[in-house]
Parts: sequence; structure tokens; C-alpha cells
Amino acid sequence: MTTGEFSTDEWIDSLARALPDLAKAQGPYLREYQVHNPRVHFESGRRDGNLLAFPLDDLRILYARAHHSHAFGEDKYYTALCAVLDPVRHILRSHPTLARIMSRIIGKDDFWIQILSSGNLTSLTDLIGGLMARADELPGDGFRAATTELNAFLDAAGEDVPGDLDVGYDVVLFHGLSLKEKFAIRDDMIIVPFKQARTFVDESVLENVASTGIKYNDRWSVGAVMKPFRWKPQFRRTGGEGSPDLYRPGSFFREAQEFLDLLAVSHGEPVVFLVAVRHCLNRSACRLLGQPHGRGSSYRGRSAHLFDPFPFPRPSKLLMETFTEARTAFEDRKSERYRTVAPVISRLAEALARDGQYAAEDKVLDLMISLERMFPPKDRGRISDQLQKSVADFLGGDDEAQSQMKEAVKHAYDVRSAIIHGPKDDKKQRLLEEKQKAFDTGFNLARQSLFKMLRDGPP
Repeated sequence: MTTGEFSTDEWIDSLARALPDLAKAQGPYLREYQVHNPRVHFESGRRDGNLLAFPLDDLRILYARAHHSHAFGEDKYYTALCAVLDPVRHILRSHPTLARIMSRIIGKDDFWIQILSSGNLTSLTDLIGGLMARADELPGDGFRAATTELNAFLDAAGEDVPGDLDVGYDVVLFHGLSLKEKFAIRDDMIIVPFKQARTFVDESVLENVASTGIKYNDRWSVGAVMKPFRWKPQFRRTGGEGSPDLYRPGSFFREAQEFLDLLAVSHGEPVVFLVAVRHCLNRSACRLLGQPHGRGSSYRGRSAHLFDPFPFPRPSKLLMETFTEARTAFEDRKSERYRTVAPVISRLAEALARDGQYAAEDKVLDLMISLERMFPPKDRGRISDQLQKSVADFLGGDDEAQSQMKEAVKHAYDVRSAIIHGPKDDKKQRLLEEKQKAFDTGFNLARQSLFKMLRDGPP
């Protein structure tokens, strides 16, 4: 590199040329280290045994031992490795961002790296290990590509990082409705299968909150609602004061819950919020920076604990028609008509996910509460008759269709009365055995009424 004004292109060229020599020289050292320190490296969170991970931790330890070999009397052993490692360190620290924060003490390479709300003590050898790990992931001239990406991270005021490595996500994992591709909820919110979120979310997050059935069938039973954000690391001297990036997800987690409730009601199947995770970063970006895979705090969804893994029902496929219905309603969620029925949406969604000894009874009660919220009786007498007429008049149809609607509402109301008052006679005993039928037919009418109100307004 030339002296004087810093040249990004020259810095990238110099580093990209030096790294292959280091990769070649470190091979024998790394193999010997692993012979004496055997570990099996798998991709974080993977249990299929097929994805061997790059041994980044081993390499970081090896570089650190070589760099500090004089302190342990191992100078002679590491001479060949240090001969190519030291020039890479020199080139790396010549970048203005690193040069500004590095100690003037020769050989002291430590600095602080702050990523969002967390920070770590890091060294130049950690960054070199990160460059090696990232280059191993990339096709072609991986060293040049990785060096270009690192430069973009070091240039805080510069452009976005190639490959969108500086894009992170806030994530909500949910169970229910099998999906195999990405769908856009809005410009800044998507829904994807969990396997497409693995770059950002470790499976360990899922394993901590989900039942056994979900863990081992996550490829088809778990999805993710994701909202992107951009981030850049901060580099500063050790002991210096920094200002953590105070990015907050805002209303995303609440909005994700609202959308999942709409999705559940539109499909007529439970869609359960499992866990919310803040600040999920690209695994490759963390490797490049020599850092552990980063994510922020997480919290369990309100119904994550309800699932018994045996038997475990296979979710239905997400349907585009009902997804569009839910998305259209979600887009209008700030309207007065949406706010009016919002409690009904969440109640019906929770009714679908009810579990436990009294789940069947609770579902019917949720259903009837929802119908009375949508169609408030005008007086206290003959509530069943008023509900029957209101639902049939609102949904319309020919005489036969309206008659069937009235019968379905009457049946659900009668079952509700039997639940509240108990099996006082044979009729009520029979009604208590028809709870699921009452819920299924009544829920269909409630779902139709709800989405018509969201489209057209109340009756």
C-alpha cells in the first residue's frame, strides 16, 4: 500500500492478496491444533449432521496463540505462521477506522466492537478469523468479496454492505399454517417458513419455547413474521465510552400479533405466537466481524405453552385467498370499523387455540361473546332470536340459506346455555355433546360476519 491518503481500493487489494497466503500457511497448524483439541463443528442450531461449520473458534484461538507466542515461549513453533499473519494484521489496522482506535503499544490489538445494544472486546486476529470464515462461504474470490464487505462495515458513513449483511430482523415465530415460500404483508413486513429465517434465528430459540412436536417438525409447522432494519457496528478504543444503537422494534410485535390473529380467523385454524425475538442479525455478518451470532432479547407468546406434542396435528397449507383477506383487513387496521371489532378478532383467534380440560366449552363461550359484540341485542329479552335475525339479515342469501344460518346460531346459543346452566335434562345433556359442531358452524358465520364488517362496515 502507498503512504499518504488512504485508498480503499488499495487496502482491499492488499488484504485480498495476503489472505490466501495465510490460509495456506495456517493449514498444518490448524490440523495439529484440532488433533489435540477435537471438537465437532456443526452449523449453529442444526442437528441433521450435514452442515459442518467453519472452525472459526479454533482459528481465533490459533491466531491468538501465534500472536502471543513470545509470552509462552512458543516463538519458534509459530514462526512460519506469524510470518504471514503479521502482515495481514498490519494491513488490517491501517484502515482509518481501526487505526483511530488501536493502541499505540506494539502488539496490542484489542478494541471494542458495539453492535446495537451489546458489545464485545475484539482483536484484529478475531477479524482475520472472521474474514477466513466469510470467504469460506463465498464462491469465486471469496477473500476479495469478504474484504469488500468488511470495508463496508468499517465505513460507518458509507453505503449499505454488499449482500445486505447489514440487514437484521425483528422476528415473531408462530406455529400453524404450513407455508413454503415468502409472502409480503406490507413493504416492511414479510412472512416466511422458519427454514428461510434460520440465517437470522437459531433453532435454539425455537427449542426453548416450543413443544417436542414443533421442534422436530419445524420445517412445515413453524413460520416467521419478520421486519427488517439496517445496522452498523461501532468500533472504539477499549475503555472508551460509546453510544449504543438504541434502535427499537416499535409496534412491530403488537402488529405481528394482530396479523397472526387475522390469519387464524381467516383460515379458521389456530395460529399461535410462539416467541418474539429482537435484533436478529445475519449469521454471516457476525462471522465476518469475528463475533458470536447475535440476537437481542426474546419473550414467549401468550399461548406458546398450550401444545401437547402427542398427538400433534399437521397444519393446513396457507391459502392465498384467505391470506389476502387477512392482509387487506390488516392494512385497514387504523380505521374506526377495525377498532370496533378488534376485540372480536383476538377472541376468535384465541378460541381456535384453546386447550385444556374445558377447551370445548370455552370455544363456544368465546364464539357467542363475539357474536353478541358484533350484533349487540337491542333489548334483554329473546337474545337468541335477535342474534339469529341479525346474523341472517347481515349475511343475506336466499330463504334456505338464512334458515340454515338461524338454525346454526340457535344451536350454538342453546349449547352455550347448556354449558352455563349444566345438564339439567336430557336435551341439555345432548347439547353438551354437540359442542364442537356448534362451534364449527357458528365460527364460520362469525368469520364471514367479521370480514364483511371490516369490508363494508357494521349493519
